[in-house]
Amino acid sequence: MDVLRPKTVPLSDETILWFEFLLKPNLLTAHLVNSAPDPSPTELITQFLSIAPGNQDATEPNSPEADSMNKNEGLKYSKKQLALKILALKVAAFLRWDLDLLEKNLPLQKQIQLLSDLCSVTAGKAVNLPLSLVHECPIIGPEGSKHSLNFALTLYHRWVLRALMIRGSVAKNSKPFGMVAGVTDATQYSMRDESFINFLEPFTNISIDFLNQVISDSEPFRVLTYDTFVALDAHVDGVQQRFDNALVISNAELRSQIHYDLCLYYLYAQKYELAKQNILLAKENYDIIKQEYSKKSSKTFLYCRVEETQLQGYMMACGVTGGSVGLLQRLNESVMDHYAGIVSILKEDNIKREIPMTQRKILELNVEGYVSMGSPEVGTSDQKELELAVVALNVIRHVLDGDNILGSNVALQKYRQQQLKLIELMLQYGEEQFEEYSLTEREQLKKYFIRTLSLLGNSNGVETILKNYQKLVSLQEFEDLKKQKTKDDVQFTGIGIQADWTVCESKMLRLDVGTYERQLITCTHASGVRKMLVKLAGTNPTKPLWSINPSWSIPLPMKQLLMSLQRGFLQDFAYILVGKSRELAAKKDYSAAIALLTCLKSETTRQDLANNPLVQKLGKLAAWEGLLIQIQQVLDEWPKKPTDQAQFLRNCKQCLNASNNNDVAPRAKILEHCAVMLLNFSDWNSLLNPDKRYPALELCFAVTQAFLDIEKFKGTKKTSREAWDLILPMFINQQTSRQRHATDNSAGLQLFLSKLREPLVISIVLSLLARLHNILKDETNLDINAEYMFLWPTNVSNPAVYNIKMVAETLNNLLLQSLKFYPNNVPWIKLKGDLEFCSGNYEAAMRYYVTALISGSEYCTIHLQRPLLDDFIVRRMIKCCSNLGCFMQAAVLCQFLDETDYGLAFKSISEKTSSFSDAMDSYYGCIWDPTLLEFIVNWHFKKGEHKRRLQAISYLGQLELNANNNEEIKREAAAIRKTHFLRSLAKQYML
Repeated sequence: MDVLRPKTVPLSDETILWFEFLLKPNLLTAHLVNSAPDPSPTELITQFLSIAPGNQDATEPNSPEADSMNKNEGLKYSKKQLALKILALKVAAFLRWDLDLLEKNLPLQKQIQLLSDLCSVTAGKAVNLPLSLVHECPIIGPEGSKHSLNFALTLYHRWVLRALMIRGSVAKNSKPFGMVAGVTDATQYSMRDESFINFLEPFTNISIDFLNQVISDSEPFRVLTYDTFVALDAHVDGVQQRFDNALVISNAELRSQIHYDLCLYYLYAQKYELAKQNILLAKENYDIIKQEYSKKSSKTFLYCRVEETQLQGYMMACGVTGGSVGLLQRLNESVMDHYAGIVSILKEDNIKREIPMTQRKILELNVEGYVSMGSPEVGTSDQKELELAVVALNVIRHVLDGDNILGSNVALQKYRQQQLKLIELMLQYGEEQFEEYSLTEREQLKKYFIRTLSLLGNSNGVETILKNYQKLVSLQEFEDLKKQKTKDDVQFTGIGIQADWTVCESKMLRLDVGTYERQLITCTHASGVRKMLVKLAGTNPTKPLWSINPSWSIPLPMKQLLMSLQRGFLQDFAYILVGKSRELAAKKDYSAAIALLTCLKSETTRQDLANNPLVQKLGKLAAWEGLLIQIQQVLDEWPKKPTDQAQFLRNCKQCLNASNNNDVAPRAKILEHCAVMLLNFSDWNSLLNPDKRYPALELCFAVTQAFLDIEKFKGTKKTSREAWDLILPMFINQQTSRQRHATDNSAGLQLFLSKLREPLVISIVLSLLARLHNILKDETNLDINAEYMFLWPTNVSNPAVYNIKMVAETLNNLLLQSLKFYPNNVPWIKLKGDLEFCSGNYEAAMRYYVTALISGSEYCTIHLQRPLLDDFIVRRMIKCCSNLGCFMQAAVLCQFLDETDYGLAFKSISEKTSSFSDAMDSYYGCIWDPTLLEFIVNWHFKKGEHKRRLQAISYLGQLELNANNNEEIKREAAAIRKTHFLRSLAKQYML
């Protein structure tokens, strides 16, 4: 005996085996009431149903098993079968027939078997789903029960609708329904479960009709409980279920559940009006049963599994609310209905104050626009009445909120022509709701109207109005007010009634200065800046006016020049205009920014300043800053070209030529932008004599030289070193101070690349980076390919000092930026795919490879051919598919090679995949090589997959795949299948 041999672990005392439940049914109750029973209830159901065969004749008549058959001729099960089925039904009843729980934990076939067993036991005879339930109602056997069978059929028809919904939802998520129900074999699901669910779909209306009949039936609905089912005893023949013990539930509970299920199905079927009707009925009945159960000791529903939060969510999805409609929602609905009932809503809100005042002011402006446009449905006088009514109610709300008189009196000034009518409406609405206001609110309104009427003076119209409305202000109070007023009091000079009330005429100097400074900061026109500077200069400021706003920043050369000018208007004006122009350019308001600089340039040409050399220099600097903003606009709006392209390019060339001017030279950033812009417009000759003090200009020259090498040598020159020698040091790892300088140059390279727009220039730089990446990676299988790679050297000295990660990041950033402007550039898309492949991102690589093939074939309208599709890209796509577990896709791609790689294709077909996205059957129509189809037929034969074998044979027998066809027919058949396969890949990887 081997003492070291591991021994079997003994079972725990608490462990109960399945057959013990069969021998001692009383153990089941004790097991289920545990807090965490092991096995769980759903595992028990699966175990019971797996051991008990399905609904079929158990044995031959003369077999030993036939002697133990149940004596009831209706239920043709053996005693063991029936005992297991009843135990499974008892567990399901213990779970209160929770379909959510059963669907989540039971495989689809076990769900069907459980429902079939329930129908059979309640009918007293064997019932097979779904046929016997679709065409006719089962005949109840001697030991059956009508109300119990009605419960079983109701549960079944609810399950039918839910199964269709789940099938539809998982189809959208590319997740098999069988996984939700515990099925792990996708092949079994696609051939068996899917077919069963599809078989149910034509009979959906029968399920709906049955459920509608159930909720309209006057007979009480009974729910089968745990005690309804009686487990079989080994010593007693026959079976007698206690169907009379089923519990009667209220009609409201039944209707709430079924209306809820119908709503969910109608939402899935996109029948939204029916869904809305059913969710309202579900909510109505749910409220009834909540009231019923609140009077009982038990708060648990016997049948309804609807949760209130879910109910509210589906009500919102159907466009209805669960509670009373708020005033804000009623306001929005009124706006949609051309302001119907808006006055009553605003009047009610003046009491409740639910609608924010901002929403009411927006409403006021919308009504004003609505009235100004006019409407044939509403008369002009009615529209004006509506506008004044909204304004009047808003004023009352404004007063009740405690706002100052200014906010309320703006409306009186705005509607000066209809002041009396507006006041009359305010008095009318105030009196209509007078009794609903508190004493404090009444006092607020009273004071407001007294103040307002005092502003109107001795108008005869006021007295006429007050005769009809005297709750807020009586005639006597108005007369007393007129007697108390003095002559000076009559002229109300507050800003509430001024014609231009936004202008503050305060005598306090500090307020004036603050007002001018704010206007100076916010204005965006040169005339406004000039006006505010003149006003502020009159206040004798102690500090320069350009320092008012710290966020104004100007380039250092211009700031040094302005500081050398005498303090005064020109210094402030120039500083502020340049600062504002940079702010506007950052916000991409290029036209306004250029306008400010143009105005500054014109200012420097005034006759009284013409002889000042500093002013002339300032004009040149302003012109160059304007050119920089123009370049930024062109780059941002690419491929849109400037209005006057010839003059724009002349300005760029003049700026570059001015770099040698020692007196006044453009700053480096402007020179770099000009050089890159000439590069983008392919003006090569202007870049042949660069100023080597500026790295970006030298880099532009190097790229230009590479282009000239392409033109001159037609691809025969071995190397072009200018750009290579400039860019290579920028990727050295940062260690020493010298290398840190190279890193700074690398940042400059990133800025340079971000401004490239010309496709040829971008392709040249991409080829350089791709060559450098291949050298540093030094793995032939992971090389990336780009155009013009023949230009560059094939090796570098000491490659370990270079940062390949930085090279890859730079290459990736340039590709992403370039594809935004040229999304259909096939070589760049393929290069991006190579880069993702090299990084191990196989799904992303497939997406870019497929995108390249789609774009290159003009969205599958022309046949795939070289150089778009070659063996290199096909083998990489095969590698990607294999790594993603999509072996059938890899097998199909083997046909795309110049010579079909049968060994790789056969290996791919034979691989067992775990990827459900690689639906093997759906790709048979994409195979045009008969050898592959023959292998698939033989493979299915070995696996015993008869239906799949027949399917593959049907494709193999297609006439266009006949080996005796001429080459043209074969090519056309292959082209059609290539296109079909490419479109299927596009749906998977591009959507």
